Amino acid sequence: MLSHKRRWRGQVEVTGAIIAVGVLLLVITTLFYSIIQLQQATSDVFAKRASFESERSLERVSVIYDPEGELCVVKNAGGVDIEVARVWVSDSDFVEEPEVVGLPATIRRGESISFTLDAAPVAVVTRRGNAFEVRSECLRQAAMARSLVEVIYGGVGGFISSQNIIGATRLTSDQVCIVYEVYSGDSKVDNAVLVYGNETGWIYHKCDPNNPSTYGWKLVTQYSINITESDLDTSQVNEAVIAIITSNSLVEIGDPKSGLTPVTKVRVNLTLYNVTRISSNADVITVFYKFVIQIQGNAPPQQVSYNPRVALIALSSSVRYGAPGSIAVSSRQNVGVVSGYVVLPRYFYEFQSDYYSVEIVLEIDTGSAAIKIFSVRLEYIAFTGAEILWKPLP
Repeated sequence: MLSHKRRWRGQVEVTGAIIAVGVLLLVITTLFYSIIQLQQATSDVFAKRASFESERSLERVSVIYDPEGELCVVKNAGGVDIEVARVWVSDSDFVEEPEVVGLPATIRRGESISFTLDAAPVAVVTRRGNAFEVRSECLRQAAMARSLVEVIYGGVGGFISSQNIIGATRLTSDQVCIVYEVYSGDSKVDNAVLVYGNETGWIYHKCDPNNPSTYGWKLVTQYSINITESDLDTSQVNEAVIAIITSNSLVEIGDPKSGLTPVTKVRVNLTLYNVTRISSNADVITVFYKFVIQIQGNAPPQQVSYNPRVALIALSSSVRYGAPGSIAVSSRQNVGVVSGYVVLPRYFYEFQSDYYSVEIVLEIDTGSAAIKIFSVRLEYIAFTGAEILWKPLP
């Protein structure tokens, strides 16, 4: 009887082990397929954006003034059909039904459309985000009285543009709220602070978007400043510096006193809260940026990896519209200037008229323990096609 009970218990243990292994395999399989699906979704997003950018770069329009018929001829001179999203008929008015002004909704490759000078559209905006100016080019050619002039060009970005540089008086405005996170490697740096040197001394910024009384900048009084340069790249424009708070001073992120050394991998997330308003007139939003990075080691800044990303975040819905950024890196000794831009066409992202925050993320990786990041700074962020809400200081 006892042996029978032992066999029964053994069978139960074996059965329990089999069930446990089965559950574990099910969990592992589910996790594996979830990771694969996430990777596939990420890959699809990047592939879609890459395909979009490739097609956008293939759009070309030629503008020809024919003096014999006194006509303005618009021709699709690119490698893809052009889908018309909007036609500007004046500097302030547009139509979204191109047939109303004599344009087809799709201009086929090689197709030409003729207008009288008075009827020529001011600009044609495509669904890929290019904007082609027409009337001004025809008028210029007519004034030059050439027999036949042809100008071929790519998209000029947003036709309605209002570039505003977030630097100098705007960056230090009383209305500024920049939410930032700094990571060294995979660890978040909780004692990071944004500081800026001006004629009054060093000021710092730390805000809560839900508390307007925290907006703007305050004079640093409780810490000594161990930052020697306010204009690291000597461009005559000071930079906002990512600093680390120690027991009694503010130091650069790569300073040994920061306690973070060696710093070989940094990620900076900057969210400019409620910085812009995008109206229904906007066709293309372009965000420009410039960072200044100081490197220590036996490699120039150009050999360091930089990965910028930009996103528009709608305040009413928290919907994000993001894209990876382009970069150009130049250097002077161990100081690197990382600049670039991101193009966000309205008809690709279908973002709505709203108030927006702008998030910019910069990842820096030296790839070697012998090459260290000493300083990370933001010099400016600029916009075209969107209104800046932060008012400059007087």
